[in-house]
Amino acid sequence: MGNPNSGKTTFSLKLAKELSKKKKNVILILADFNTPTLSVVMPQIDAGEKSLGALLSAPLITQENILKNCILAKKNEHLSVISYLHGENERTYAKYSKERVVDFFILLKHIADYVIIDCSSNISHDILSKSALELSDKVIRLITSDLRAVSFYASTLPQLAQRKYNLQNHIQVLSNIKENMPKDYVANRFGGMSLELPHTEEIENQYIEARLLETLSQKKSQKYLQSLNEIVDIIYGEDDVNAESVASDTNNSHKSRKSIFKSTCRAKSSAGYAKKFPRNVLSFLNQLAGEALAKLKNLTTKRGAK
Repeated sequence: MGNPNSGKTTFSLKLAKELSKKKKNVILILADFNTPTLSVVMPQIDAGEKSLGALLSAPLITQENILKNCILAKKNEHLSVISYLHGENERTYAKYSKERVVDFFILLKHIADYVIIDCSSNISHDILSKSALELSDKVIRLITSDLRAVSFYASTLPQLAQRKYNLQNHIQVLSNIKENMPKDYVANRFGGMSLELPHTEEIENQYIEARLLETLSQKKSQKYLQSLNEIVDIIYGEDDVNAESVASDTNNSHKSRKSIFKSTCRAKSSAGYAKKFPRNVLSFLNQLAGEALAKLKNLTTKRGAK
């Protein structure tokens, strides 16, 4: 999330690209219906009728429908975008409910390794963005280093005061920093910042020329790239820990299954022995009976002879 002009879309595209470079499937959702940004940041792509609005307002939402509305980035098979289209607005499609958004997010998690939501600034009237802030594993809050950002969040954050939004876990990033801006004052107003994303001419030119998916190479952009990589490490590193935990749980579960399997085998062996034991007793008794009958016959024969 972020206040207007904080560089949300720029950052979202840069983050999506860095994660996709790790051979992870990434879906970027451009959620702003007031100013659809696909035609601004990726005008070279023909989206056809693939629209986020059409997807969310459809009678039924499925994984197949989501995939049909994904727009594959050029020269990057691991990155797809879902967006409102040029000329669309909140009245273009029928309204959808929060339940529909929740279903959408659940399906997305089954399709992609990472889902990035480029939230709109007007969360009061955007169910998708507000739900994303509630349901996301990580929220990166971009804050420009000016008094407009202070005013924006003074009005916006009370709308997210409920515990479910986990404001204390947001990663606060001072963004689009320019010279002579009161960045220290703004940072103090928000209790400090985790990272900083400076404004650079290279990034501005990439935005103007719709080249945001290209790599930053100029020296003045290295601070931006460094902060971006730190955020990638936070996200990717946590997933590695979670993966190790899952692997550990899987191994423990596998060991448990092996232990249960051995116990079951032992039980089966014991049961087999128990089944054989009565048969041995019966054979023994039959043998004794046979010997007794033989002795009885011998006695009968001897008496008859006398």
